[in-house]
Amino acid sequence: MASQDNPRAERAIGYARVSTRRQAAHTTSLSEQSEKIQTFCETRNRELVEIFVDKGLSGRTDQRAKFKEMIAFACDPKNCIREVIVYNFSRYFRNARMYLHYKDMLKAAGVKLLSATQEIPDGAAGELLETILAAFDGHASEVNAEVVRDVMLANAEEGYFNGSSPPYGHKTEVVAVLRKKEKKKLVKDDDEAAIVCLIFKLALGRQEGLPPMGIKAIATYLNNNGYRRRGKLFYTASIEHILKSESCIGVHYFNRVDSRTRKPRPQSEWVKYEIPAIIDIDTFIATQHALKSRRPSETPARITNGPTLLAGIAVCENCGGGMQLRTGKSGQYRYLTCANQANKGKIACKGQSIRMDKADELVLDAVSEKVLEPNRLSSLVAQMAAKAAGKGNQIATEIAHHRKSLEDATKRLARIYSAIEDGFADHNDPLMRERVDALRLQRIEHETAIAQLGRRKSINPVVLDAAKLGQFSDKIKSRLQSADPAFRRQWLRLFVAEVCIGPDQIRITGPNDAICDLIERHDKMGSMVPNFDREWRTRHDSNV
Repeated sequence: MASQDNPRAERAIGYARVSTRRQAAHTTSLSEQSEKIQTFCETRNRELVEIFVDKGLSGRTDQRAKFKEMIAFACDPKNCIREVIVYNFSRYFRNARMYLHYKDMLKAAGVKLLSATQEIPDGAAGELLETILAAFDGHASEVNAEVVRDVMLANAEEGYFNGSSPPYGHKTEVVAVLRKKEKKKLVKDDDEAAIVCLIFKLALGRQEGLPPMGIKAIATYLNNNGYRRRGKLFYTASIEHILKSESCIGVHYFNRVDSRTRKPRPQSEWVKYEIPAIIDIDTFIATQHALKSRRPSETPARITNGPTLLAGIAVCENCGGGMQLRTGKSGQYRYLTCANQANKGKIACKGQSIRMDKADELVLDAVSEKVLEPNRLSSLVAQMAAKAAGKGNQIATEIAHHRKSLEDATKRLARIYSAIEDGFADHNDPLMRERVDALRLQRIEHETAIAQLGRRKSINPVVLDAAKLGQFSDKIKSRLQSADPAFRRQWLRLFVAEVCIGPDQIRITGPNDAICDLIERHDKMGSMVPNFDREWRTRHDSNV
């Protein structure tokens, strides 16, 4: 530096900053700041030890690595620093409170803060002028931020994308150029959208030959089969984000998160606009319920992942307790036994046991022979059609119910966001995130129901001829006998609510409505998809 050969020159350091990544990409501003700092030191006979540089960081906060490093270096007595030189005071801070705080730290260490372009006199008048400049810099920053935010909000309200990384499955496309400013919208990225569809298929077990997968299993499957997320490996958080993102169903939001604090904004401040959908709403809702059902708090892992076909639905006729898997001969034999009797002794329940393979065979045979016969299916479909027709005059009541529930979920979500914004709750808390996800799902369900009811003017009865009923029956029977155990377990729960095991009989209870709903979806979609969200009716007329 210019004054390094002069032993009497006081030691100084410089600090330069640009606030945006675009400015950081073009080094003109940084080089101008550095040159001005160097010239200032040369004319003042200062030894410039080093210039600390922060690229693309806001001056409104102290979350700047090089800034903190500069402060520590300047305040360390062994470095003998007497001055910190900035291009102008706004490069140091655009926050009057923090400006004065860190200036006092330098002052306590015997270090002055000087501007290479703003001459400030010594004394009380200079201190006042510097404080006024810091306040004006902070005010200007706030005004600029508000103007930029208003422009971006208007841009989003018109359906344009404001920047950042597009949601996975989409990309940006320039659709207009206004005053040399490119206007972009989100469009579907065919390659990524195909992977998104695959992820939802894997989650619901719709991929041929594969059982339903959890988030970790999906990430492993994709990575092992050469799929990548924009050049990088998939990981559990990215899979979870994709499965829960409403952008997949054509809904995107702007202004959801405060760019400064990274905390969620109140929902009233979000800007919602439509983008191309990748999956349908029914698939999205089914996936959310499947994810919820796999949580340990909702369904134990032994039920969703264990080897027992009847896990969670098999109960003891004598005491009503669950049946659990027991093994014998080093695992050679497996049988179901009353959990109360096994864990508490015969004083709790006399109990009974049955070979697991025998129980599975009896239940599957009963379902195949009695539930899935074309004649019975035809009767169930007719019941469903009659029931649906009878609800034709209840549409207005149902819409009112969904609107009230939607309003309630929206208010609850708003209260949570307010608590987070006010600092009373942590948005990173897993329980808080789970609650937010549940309320968001409720809103989607109610909005979808309202839209569907509003469009439904008349109800067409489900009509399935004998050929379709026979085809459906044959396919279901085949899948129940030969599919993957996890897949069979989920399918069985569509037909069976409870398997009550007694000493000389097994009583199977199941819901008519779930079977009819499955037939209707099979006829419309051409595929058979298990659905965890259901209402089981354990009446006598549902017994088989």
